[in-house]
Amino acid sequence: MIHWANASPAHEHKGAGGPPLVLLHGFLGSPAAWDTTLATMAHHGPAWCPWLPGHGPAAPEPASFDAAAQEVADSLPEGALLAGYSLGARLALAATLRRPGRAQATVLIGGHVGLADPADRVARAALDAERATALREGDLAAFVSAWEALPLFESQRALPAALRTRQRAARLAHDPRALAWSFDVAGLAQMPDLRAAVASARQPLCFLTGALDLRFGALAASLVHDPWVTHEVVPGAGHNLLLEAPHAVAARLTASMHSA
Repeated sequence: MIHWANASPAHEHKGAGGPPLVLLHGFLGSPAAWDTTLATMAHHGPAWCPWLPGHGPAAPEPASFDAAAQEVADSLPEGALLAGYSLGARLALAATLRRPGRAQATVLIGGHVGLADPADRVARAALDAERATALREGDLAAFVSAWEALPLFESQRALPAALRTRQRAARLAHDPRALAWSFDVAGLAQMPDLRAAVASARQPLCFLTGALDLRFGALAASLVHDPWVTHEVVPGAGHNLLLEAPHAVAARLTASMHSA
């Protein structure tokens, strides 16, 4: 479960400090995915980087997307800066909309708002079920290889081999059966369509996408309504900005700390 409110922060405040940070990793990720970003920041407040359900030592629960988002919302320190990547971004968005004003700002890296077309939702549910079954069959190495070959991650092939090797090792450290939670409960098919809520939001939401991530960039651009919902593009990067452009993520977090 996503409980960290009573735990010590993964990273103590640094430099001039700032608001508390709650940073959510993506699917197949870990809290360490934020290390380079935080190391790059000249100052930040205490940072919590919890394991998401089904990842690392975290149990594969709660049993619904809404419940998972509610746990994030309920655990947020008042005035926190909330950020998430991919799966973490979807949970961060849903949590922010559930508790308006609880987070001073929310940064959504490669984030989605849910599927609007019922046919798309049915097709995605079938794909998510197929992926969950593959994980339960236990061949995590084969699953990770197939995941890394997705067109979404093509830009990562230009990264240094050592960086990609480190990422793969972290992915292979997971329990594949627990990871199935990400598709059964928190898959895109299970996420409600939050477009209307984003359109009426009156709290700072920043979608951050790489210029090479055309699909998520187009989605983010369609959601902008100043001054509340903004979109920032990182040149020369793809979907996983924590891996490909941590300095740009650090710059956005720092700007969000000052602008909110």
